[in-house]
Amino acid sequence: MEKKDIGIIGFGGQAREATEYLSEKNIKPAFFAIGKEYIQDGIERKIDILDPSEYQRLTPVIAAIGAPEIRRKLVGEWKGEDFSTIISEQAYVGESVEIGKGSIVAPRVVLTANVTVGEHSIINVGSTISHDCKLGNFTTVSPGAHIAGNVELGDGVFIGIGAVVSNGVRIAEGVVVGAGAVVLKDIEEKNATVVGVPAKVIRINEGWLSEV
Repeated sequence: MEKKDIGIIGFGGQAREATEYLSEKNIKPAFFAIGKEYIQDGIERKIDILDPSEYQRLTPVIAAIGAPEIRRKLVGEWKGEDFSTIISEQAYVGESVEIGKGSIVAPRVVLTANVTVGEHSIINVGSTISHDCKLGNFTTVSPGAHIAGNVELGDGVFIGIGAVVSNGVRIAEGVVVGAGAVVLKDIEEKNATVVGVPAKVIRINEGWLSEV
């Protein structure tokens, strides 16, 4: 990624982590775009996500928000069209890996052969994704999660901390896999929450995860 101005959508913990990844490349975020109600006087570089200047609108941005539904909502509200991608220099990304625009790959992540990561996804610290996996848009893979080969995640899937997804599993759109869960078979119900070893559906949510 060439050195140029980058904006961040969000100002929580995920945004602060993204700022650290940018610092590896000597890049300082130009601004943080958030809801107007969260802007406080004297907080440097915070802007109203609904009212960017022309310069801000033309600046590449990254959405650094853990919850898939909130990330999708704010990306939809953003007035610009140029999205950047952040890949930590401490991550291993295979030559055949494809990463969609607006995505974040954190330190100590391993992405092996023929992995496809959709747009606006977050692959968090120390997680691993094996060969021939396909992740949809707005997916979140939490720290320390491990995904075996030939797995397919639908849009908006959230994989919790330390969860494991076994080889060849398909997980439907909007599914939440709880922390430490082990998914051994397909999850076909959209927006389900699954927990346990082996993972089982405990409820069906109204939509994607909106709070982490």
